[in-house]
Amino acid sequence: SATALLTFIAAMALYPDVQEKAQQELDTVLGSGVLPTISDRDRLPYINNLVLEVLRWRPVLPTAIPHVCYEDDVYRGYDFVKGDIIIGNIWAMSRDPNVYSNPDEFNPDRFLDPDVPPVPGFGWGRRKCPGLHYGESSVFIVLSSILSVYDVSKQKDSNGAEIRPEINDAPNSLTLELESFDFQLEPRSDKHRQLVLEAA
Repeated sequence: SATALLTFIAAMALYPDVQEKAQQELDTVLGSGVLPTISDRDRLPYINNLVLEVLRWRPVLPTAIPHVCYEDDVYRGYDFVKGDIIIGNIWAMSRDPNVYSNPDEFNPDRFLDPDVPPVPGFGWGRRKCPGLHYGESSVFIVLSSILSVYDVSKQKDSNGAEIRPEINDAPNSLTLELESFDFQLEPRSDKHRQLVLEAA
């Protein structure tokens, strides 16, 4: 989604070491100046972890879609009555330090640990979003394509010093959108620039 793309751009501007590691994986596995395809996904574990971290760091929907309890139930000592509306707090789940150490830090390596679960940004159980695989695949192909040919960086002032972007949430939105921020997007090289022109 566009929201996840903006989160990714913010993360790459703020965490250039993550961008460099992702680009190294792409160059090693696919070769420099090659656009990824969805069939490359299984060969790019760091990029997959990057997608998971984008969806965790700034969940597109900070609260889940409301569900109605269809029968009386007790969960962890809480009583729910048939007809109660239940809304999962995905933002709190993504910020639980017992699950995600240093939760405000953007760190795709956290998903190297098989005990660290992905945030259920697409819901959970029988009611999870039917577009889950399409959504994750779309985010994967857009992010990996950008990383293949572009460098994302901080904007520079007139003296050439980097300006750290302010990353703030836009108010009054169902999705977690970011306010506009400045960044630079440049082809990684002339070869990459030509690849973009040929693919357009």
